[in-house]
Amino acid sequence: MKKIFFDTWGWVAIASKEDNYHRKVFSFYKDFLLKKGVPVTTDYVLSETITLLKTRTDIGGVIVFIDAILGAVNNGKIILHRVDDKRWHKAWNLCKKYKDKPWISFVDFSSIIVMKELNIKEILTKDIHFENVGLGFSKLF
Repeated sequence: MKKIFFDTWGWVAIASKEDNYHRKVFSFYKDFLLKKGVPVTTDYVLSETITLLKTRTDIGGVIVFIDAILGAVNNGKIILHRVDDKRWHKAWNLCKKYKDKPWISFVDFSSIIVMKELNIKEILTKDIHFENVGLGFSKLF
């Protein structure tokens, strides 16, 4: 079973029909699931996704979308990792290490920690900085 890390950018593109990448990313998502792929994400990514979607669409749609993700988590179709204290501190150390890259969010550093732990190299994102940190990650869009 193939695992890909889903970043906030990916979830927002899937959820928002107004997003410029919606059709392309939604199509990728459907194909990925049909091939028994498993999205991996974190509670921090979902928090950021909720915040962004609330500014771009109606709250009813946000609730339906996030509840669908949580339902898929409960059914084992999506893997949701928590950023616990240990991961938080690792992300903070990474944040300090890459202090010359202030555009990388703390959420992204926490995602990098989870991806490293799980040995996931591909990420559903358009954010180039996942590749710029030089840790072998490749973005899918």
